[in-house]
Amino acid sequence: MCAAHEFPTRRVQIRVGPHWIAELDSGSVGPARSGHAGGTEPEETLGAVQDVPRSVSALVRVAFASDEPARLVAAASEQLGRPLALAGPAGQQLGRAPDTAEGDRAFAVARAAARSRLVAPPGWQIVAIDGTPPPPAFLAIGGGPNGPARPTDVELVASLLGEQLHRAALLRATVAALVRRLVSEQDLSVQSARRDAARIGLQLADEYWPAILGWRTPAPAPDVVESSESVARDGHPGVLVVMLGPRMVLMHPADAPDAGPRSREWQRAVAEHARRITPSSRPQVIAAEQPAGLGELAGAVAELVALWRLGPRPSDTACLVPARRFALESLLAHAAASPAAGEFVQRQIGSLIAWDREHHGDLLSVLETALDLPRHDRAAARCFMHRNTFRRRLAQAAEVLGNDLEDADARLAVHVALKLRRVLEARAAAEGANGGRRASATRRRPARR
Repeated sequence: MCAAHEFPTRRVQIRVGPHWIAELDSGSVGPARSGHAGGTEPEETLGAVQDVPRSVSALVRVAFASDEPARLVAAASEQLGRPLALAGPAGQQLGRAPDTAEGDRAFAVARAAARSRLVAPPGWQIVAIDGTPPPPAFLAIGGGPNGPARPTDVELVASLLGEQLHRAALLRATVAALVRRLVSEQDLSVQSARRDAARIGLQLADEYWPAILGWRTPAPAPDVVESSESVARDGHPGVLVVMLGPRMVLMHPADAPDAGPRSREWQRAVAEHARRITPSSRPQVIAAEQPAGLGELAGAVAELVALWRLGPRPSDTACLVPARRFALESLLAHAAASPAAGEFVQRQIGSLIAWDREHHGDLLSVLETALDLPRHDRAAARCFMHRNTFRRRLAQAAEVLGNDLEDADARLAVHVALKLRRVLEARAAAEGANGGRRASATRRRPARR
């Protein structure tokens, strides 16, 4: 049974100065702000406002009519007559105004505050926005013709932005919980998923192009995840993005004839951004070959995760890899369960495995790359070797192996054994990790009395 998810409702009091208080119901306008079903218009939810100037009530209405901080920042900049910018915890732009060099400078100040906790330059004010999960967002307020902004104005804008970001964070968490269930629970019914999505104003497509973004080193830092999620979401309505363990699931709606090419372009942009900000972690996107319906998403994502666990392909350094590139590894993964798999590997390349282990060498990698890329200049570049060095290592590998690699069948058997070895190693690593988790759970389990 699918648990219902309701948009959180909370009565908000925003007090600025000693004379007035604005009271609003932040829950009732949740789904309606973006044009989804449910909720009421913000004009109907403004509570009693005592002695509130018209300019202040205008900002309040903007804050509760939208979850987009950029609109509130633009409205506040116009009302206060000075440049404003808001930067998220990773320094990403959440809003800036005006759309001039002054707005650019305001964002530069806010971004520096977010990334390095910069002290406000002369004539500027920097405010850490409360109400968001740590680390906070930072608001930069420039000087005006009459000097710094009044404390009451700063407090008002900061309060409204904090409430807006808090409300948006709650909604994102609710949406993420539902999307995570969509991609992980294979017995989740489509009807239940659509019913829960409607409750939070989320419109689900009939089909999605799924992909996963992963990092080959330990789990990425939170700012890397947030930056990648922002790039994936910004300017791409309808996409679904959620972390599933240490990997990010990317889903592009398949609602148009050109959705396939557009999804690949989107996936590539996310992959290139991840590679640009953390190149040493070797991020890579593995993309499915066809769209999946809502009831098929969990199975499609599970297949992509299984391909990821097979390990990086030595001949694939691209940031975006289609699932078909793993066709051989996927086939070998089914064969790896047989005891004959290990025997085949030992019979074909056992001598080379022993030589590398004894001499801490890389002949296995050299030989596999040579078989993957017949042109030795490209293979040498892939191994970061000079061509002559690569040729010597390859000749040495053939000598240790003792096989006639000129024979097509012998060469194919060695090539398959090299691929199967990687599959067996990935399988052993996964079993070891699962065994460690089971042992840890056993140690934590209290003894029965």
